[in-house]
Amino acid sequence: MRKQVLAVLVVVAALVGVGGAAAAGFVLSPVTMAVNPAESLSTFTTVTNAEEKPVEFTAEVMLWTQKDGKEVLTPARDALVSPMRFKVAPGKSQVVRIALRSTPKVPSVTYRLVLRQELQPEAAPEGRSSVTPRYVFSLPVFVEKLEARPALSVTAQRLDGRVQLVFRNAGSGYAVLRQMQVTAGERRADLGNQYVLPGSTMVVPLPAELSGVPSLVLTGQDADQKVTRVNVNVP
Repeated sequence: MRKQVLAVLVVVAALVGVGGAAAAGFVLSPVTMAVNPAESLSTFTTVTNAEEKPVEFTAEVMLWTQKDGKEVLTPARDALVSPMRFKVAPGKSQVVRIALRSTPKVPSVTYRLVLRQELQPEAAPEGRSSVTPRYVFSLPVFVEKLEARPALSVTAQRLDGRVQLVFRNAGSGYAVLRQMQVTAGERRADLGNQYVLPGSTMVVPLPAELSGVPSLVLTGQDADQKVTRVNVNVP
């Protein structure tokens, strides 16, 4: 008898855009949520199923912090998500809501809404392997008072001969640079997106071909979609 091999490929998408996003037949909008606690203590996103069969998700809201340059997610005790489990029929949508239990005392609190696709077991064709992707979406949720402001600085350091960019946020609000790019003469590298939460430091290593440069230029879009340009000296 031939073996039937079933496998699940977990695809994690940490979404950092400002509008909607589509992946594998799912449309999420918005992918970034913001709450002004002076006006409201809740927000929402909408999941639309563009596939031909029903999809099922579980939802969990996680407190999001950054420590020692790492992203840290822990179960949130001061925020609720509803529904916690839901199924979306083909062509239909489901609203997922997040609500705070109380008004935060600090200027900024950050969460992530984690949506995990639940798969129904399917038999693989006789004698064949079957790999089914299981999608996990991680959407940022920013709860910030009006006085919250980022104060982002960028420096460079060398570690084991490689250049690293060091992002420090000394402000009271989150900072973000999207579509980051570094240039040094004719050399160029795309770095993607980077969030830096209040009081946090994040390190982004650069490609090896930029190891010998004395300086570089970093560009990216901030939270207001304005282009930021920073000249960075490399020690």
